[in-house]
Amino acid sequence: MAELPELTLTFLQRQPASAARTLESLAPQDAAELLRHVPTRISAPVVGAMSSVGASRCALHLPASVTAALCEALPWADAAALLRQLEPQRRDAVLGQLPTSMARKFRRSLDYVESTIGAWVEMDAPAIVEDRTVSEATRLLAQLPEFAESHLLLTNHAQQYTGLVPVAALLRASPTIGLAAIAELTCRPARDTASIASVAASASWQITTLLPVVNHRGELLGGITRRTVARALHGPAPVEPTSRHSVLAHLLGAYLVAGEGLLRLMLQGAGSPRAESASREPQ
Repeated sequence: MAELPELTLTFLQRQPASAARTLESLAPQDAAELLRHVPTRISAPVVGAMSSVGASRCALHLPASVTAALCEALPWADAAALLRQLEPQRRDAVLGQLPTSMARKFRRSLDYVESTIGAWVEMDAPAIVEDRTVSEATRLLAQLPEFAESHLLLTNHAQQYTGLVPVAALLRASPTIGLAAIAELTCRPARDTASIASVAASASWQITTLLPVVNHRGELLGGITRRTVARALHGPAPVEPTSRHSVLAHLLGAYLVAGEGLLRLMLQGAGSPRAESASREPQ
């Protein structure tokens, strides 16, 4: 495939959900060919907006290293859902390209039945030991610029869940105060074996946007957001692929609503025969 027009990259970057629907309507090998030529920072949000089935169909035609890079960049639950759809040999090849600790966590997630919260838990959710201070917690959050949840998860030194710290409280409290002093202790964690439907109805969502998830020993496995629960319950349905049109034609189709001027601009940027023939028409 020739180098993608800048406007196509802009479309992928600014409209990942629309791009995802477009890619899912393609033959998987055609969608994969496009993704191979897109930087991971741009392609990951697009793949994250695809259904796990659609994303896995593309992954079958991507090198394991490319799929692994996508898994590293995707939100945890989206990456786990993609890996779950791959056949075992292909999945092992992708996991083999990931950092050891990350691969181990993914394997643990994949051991759960898909209808349980354990299969969707975000094992990279930030947590901190309860005897740390407010200043240490704020330094942790400073390293996570994309973290947008209401609470930080707390554990003891045995990695057992002990409570939550409101992010807003960190901004008001003295830097030297221990986190246990400002902890929210009434939020009940979800069990990893609980059904997705039961967790969706949990009263704990009235307290936090990041629900802690524990195993039978009370050890914190990670957290889960309402967005992830909603995706687990109502994930986007895959679009049947077709190979009747090229990748560029489908991407152009997504822009039709923007008018003929933008369509012509994309055609010219792609150096299409239609644009070239139009430029030779007599005035």
